[in-house]
Order: sequence, then C-alpha cells, then structure tokens
Amino acid sequence: MSEPRILADILRDYFQHSDEPFAVEFRQHFAGTNHPLLTPKPKDQTQLRDWLDNQDVMQALHISPRTLQTLRSNGTLPYSRIGNKIYYRRQDIIKILSDNYTMHKIQNHERDK
Repeated sequence: MSEPRILADILRDYFQHSDEPFAVEFRQHFAGTNHPLLTPKPKDQTQLRDWLDNQDVMQALHISPRTLQTLRSNGTLPYSRIGNKIYYRRQDIIKILSDNYTMHKIQNHERDK
C-alpha cells in the first residue's frame, strides 16, 4: 500500500508534470515565479506537522501511556527524542494502523454467513 499523500503534494505533482492544457497554461503563466505549486518539495525535508507527540499519539490510537511505552520498547513504534520529549512520525502511526486495524463487525458478519 502506498503512503497517503496530502492534497498540496498531489496538486504540485499535477501542475509540475501534467500535459493537460490547464496545467501547461498554469506553468506558462507562472514561469519564473516562486509559485508554491511549481516549486519542488525537498525530498529530505520533513515538515513539523508530520511529527506527533505522546499526547497526540495516545489520543489518535486510544491507548494509555503505558501501552505507548510498550510500543516504543518492543520496537513496534519508532520514535525520536529531543531533550525529554518524544516525537513520532505521522506516517509511522498510519502504517501501524493500516497493518493492524481490522473491522471486527465485518469479519463477524462474514463468518455468520
């Protein structure tokens, strides 16, 4: 499964690479400017909004501080520490959810058939 993309990245890709007339006209109109949709996004730069702290992760996953500590300790959830604060990449949280989340109602319903 590919990594989810934000709308700005999708639009940037469209306006930079599409051969559709609207995208071509857009590129010609804004050629030589620093329009954000025509400026390539640096590959190595991760934006701050892509990082979550402990509280954000616990709320998103509906888990306790101890469970979060266990996920860190057993290597399930990668993290970075800056000073005394721990941060998690949003894409790592999404990957854990996509790898481990199952819809029990659908599974139980299919089993009843």
